Amino acid sequence: MKASKYILPTEKENPADAVVASHRLMIRAGLVRKSSAGLYFYLPLGLKVLKKIEQIVREEMNSTGALEFDLPILTPSDFWEQSGRWSAMGKEMFRIQDRHDLSYALGPTHEESFSFLLKPLLKSYKDLPVNVYQIQTKFRDEIRPRFGVIRSREFIMKDAYSFHIDDSSLDDTYQAMRVAYRKIFDRCGLKTIPVQADSGSMGGSASEEFMVVSPIGEETLLLCNSCGYSSNSEKTPLILKKENGSAKFSEKKEISTPGKKTISEVSTLLGVSESETIKAVALKSEKKKFSFFFEEIWNSIFINFILS
Repeated sequence: MKASKYILPTEKENPADAVVASHRLMIRAGLVRKSSAGLYFYLPLGLKVLKKIEQIVREEMNSTGALEFDLPILTPSDFWEQSGRWSAMGKEMFRIQDRHDLSYALGPTHEESFSFLLKPLLKSYKDLPVNVYQIQTKFRDEIRPRFGVIRSREFIMKDAYSFHIDDSSLDDTYQAMRVAYRKIFDRCGLKTIPVQADSGSMGGSASEEFMVVSPIGEETLLLCNSCGYSSNSEKTPLILKKENGSAKFSEKKEISTPGKKTISEVSTLLGVSESETIKAVALKSEKKKFSFFFEEIWNSIFINFILS
């Protein structure tokens, strides 16, 4: 095609509502144009880029033996009610009614639909395992769409689902898919960090997310170089290390500590280690003309008031 016939509307200025580099560049390079909040038109060059990414995903999925499907975007409410997620999905799921007052959802994901489809098709345990996927438009009613196509209300997603007879088979498929995902990201030039994550309304006993470090990122990752542990902040439990856990608690009592102004002096007087104490200056009142400091021993509490 001649360049003169190609629709490639470039821009010299940054769009006023584009706050991240990727959004600005996609608009200025003529890849996309905004329709409304969280909705975008893909122009010829942008669509070409999108299709190349889809092909990379498709090739790596097919290499695992996964079968590609194409399911309806509209999913009956009956599917969601059977799984208990019609309410659990909350306001992020677009819901509509047809002229017969039947309820549907614009699919944000397709676990229910694939289960409904494959249940009568898989006649025997000998048909398992089976791994299926699709690359399709998904919808999510974002409360605050932002960052261009990164956090939009309509987007293209590859979703895959596998069915198994035992945990061993499930683990094999999981690892194969994990390798495929790493290959996809590598081919797209993305350096990722796999982390444990919360499954949320999607359910499941375990979940992993592949994170990309970015200045616009909204997740907090917890990584340990020593043991290799990695997770996002939603998944990681708060664990308080309890020092001296075998110490017995005694009754609270007040002990005079004249002239002892530091933790070191107080711990020496009481015969305990400094690691078992806490000190914090808590209050100074100009009206009542007094201040106090607080010292805590793991098995007792001592309070000193110092009149000013």
